[in-house]
Amino acid sequence: MRPIKWLTGLIANPATGQISHSKLWANVAAALMTYKFATAAESAEWMWWCYGAMVGGYALIKRGIAAVPQIEQIRTEAKNDAADTE
Repeated sequence: MRPIKWLTGLIANPATGQISHSKLWANVAAALMTYKFATAAESAEWMWWCYGAMVGGYALIKRGIAAVPQIEQIRTEAKNDAADTE
């Protein structure tokens, strides 16, 4: 994969190529939080918890939301297979 295409994927919809504002601002926020976290002279425990919740939590929620249509498709296919065997 070319680096430009990979970087574009961080802010654009892969199907249309148009900029996705939700992707753009989520990645800007994550980059700024990562920069601030990395440049902090002394990281307190609360800073670790906040960083982990904001950056890691967002990624987990995003993956969970993306999985919902896939789960529904699997259930539909299972129902169709069960109906075909009867």
